[in-house]
Amino acid sequence: MFEVKIQTYWSDTDPAGIVFFPHYFRFIEQAEEELYRATGVSRIKLLEKYGVWLPRVEAFAKFLAPIRNEAAIRVRLNPVLKGQKAVRYDFEILDDESSAKVAEGYVTVVCVDRANFKSTPIPGPIREALFG
Repeated sequence: MFEVKIQTYWSDTDPAGIVFFPHYFRFIEQAEEELYRATGVSRIKLLEKYGVWLPRVEAFAKFLAPIRNEAAIRVRLNPVLKGQKAVRYDFEILDDESSAKVAEGYVTVVCVDRANFKSTPIPGPIREALFG
């Protein structure tokens, strides 16, 4: 499972100082970006080279505790291959100080051809970056 530490900011929060729920999914996307970076490749360059996109087709989150302004969090991301064309990113978000789980869920992406937006098998180098 890949893990990255992320700092939250005032701009992430609502007037009560609690991270606004859509930002959790932005944190997941940051973790995804860092997963590729940790393997030494650029996600954007891979998508461009192979002429594909990885749109989100499903997202689920269970919010267990609030994340407060200025909290450091850890996002754990576990990519799971679903057939030849989809990846499900199972995730956990933990408070960095206490290690308490504050959210869990998943995001599913499907590989599509840029030209026609039809599903297509995930190219080998993208699969390699995600699964080693």
